Amino acid sequence: MTVSASGKLRVLILLNRIPFPLNDGGAIGAFSFVKGYAESGAEVTALAMNTAKHFVDRSLLKDSLLNYATLHDVYIDNKIKPVDALINLFTGESYLIERFKSKVFDAKLQELLQQNNFDVVHIDGLPPALYIPTIRRFSKAFVSMRAHNVEHVIWQRTAANTVNIFKKWYLGLQAKRLSNFEFTALEQTDVTMAISREDEQTIKDFCPAAKTIIVPASMDIADECPKGNAEVNPLFLIGSFDWLPNEQGVEWFIAEVWTKLSSAFPDLKFVIAGKKMSEKMKSVKTEKLLPIGEVPDAKEFVLKGGIMIVPIISGSGIRIKILEGMALGKCIVATTIAAEGLGLTDGENILIADSADEFIEKIGRCLSDAAYRERIAKNAHTFALENFQNKKVFDKLTAFYRQQI
Repeated sequence: MTVSASGKLRVLILLNRIPFPLNDGGAIGAFSFVKGYAESGAEVTALAMNTAKHFVDRSLLKDSLLNYATLHDVYIDNKIKPVDALINLFTGESYLIERFKSKVFDAKLQELLQQNNFDVVHIDGLPPALYIPTIRRFSKAFVSMRAHNVEHVIWQRTAANTVNIFKKWYLGLQAKRLSNFEFTALEQTDVTMAISREDEQTIKDFCPAAKTIIVPASMDIADECPKGNAEVNPLFLIGSFDWLPNEQGVEWFIAEVWTKLSSAFPDLKFVIAGKKMSEKMKSVKTEKLLPIGEVPDAKEFVLKGGIMIVPIISGSGIRIKILEGMALGKCIVATTIAAEGLGLTDGENILIADSADEFIEKIGRCLSDAAYRERIAKNAHTFALENFQNKKVFDKLTAFYRQQI
């Protein structure tokens, strides 16, 4: 196979959502790949699942995604339905994946593959891997898959941290079925893009036959460390609350850390932002604990923050919000799990805390020593600039593709 006469790579990217608005890690990560391919000189076509969970009115896209790709989308009703979930128990398939099956999406994919001679078909995340058989049937393109996380590991950890016995059993079952699907997908792709060395090793241990490369999450990062106003939100957290590990982590932090921390620093405010915030989370609001829900501009919110908290206690992969915080020059206190795969050093460019006492100690030092906090923040920005700059990542990836095709 050769590239087009123009010399440009022809890339079809299958998305499990339309990455808009850019206010959560999943959207930011997917958008960076579309943008990165285009800015590296590729001709990009995107076929997106416009799901019920993340539905996007295309008229709102305006000059964002459409600047970088020819976009096609198909509506998929992936809402969780109790009856379907019950029936699924007897199918042997993962309900986490089955909800993304669509005959209309499959037909649109066939049409695009028959009308275009793509060099690369990029599967973004696990749900679009449902359509690998269709890709193989109608195209000779090189097939890559970006592993946002090692998905079944997330669900295993989530099940382990779930108290309700029935829910724990159900999540454990789904994690096992997801593991089977993920194993097959890894075997069927030409290469899997792991986002960290740790994730690559996990993939290799899980599926030795998988061919892998490391393609870290990336974003546009300014050469100079941005200046914000850390006094507005001295302690802050931002994340999508429709991702269970985020919700679990915040609940743990409030229950185990916040009460003691606010007693030690009575004037401290903790602002929590994020889309799909539950009424239960909003109900914990006090004068100093402020769950405000979705914010119109995530970047502006982060810039107005002082110390960023990422208390993830389950999950896998790189937290895009940590990268976003680093790029914006924030001092971050996070769990070991949250910082997995970024290659960061505790006490140099991030602060790691895995217990309530560690969070209180490290946040306390940052509050008491502004110079220390600013040093961690500046080092975080420098590390992000050197390792996760968009152009550097995609120049390397497109060179890899050209070697393969």
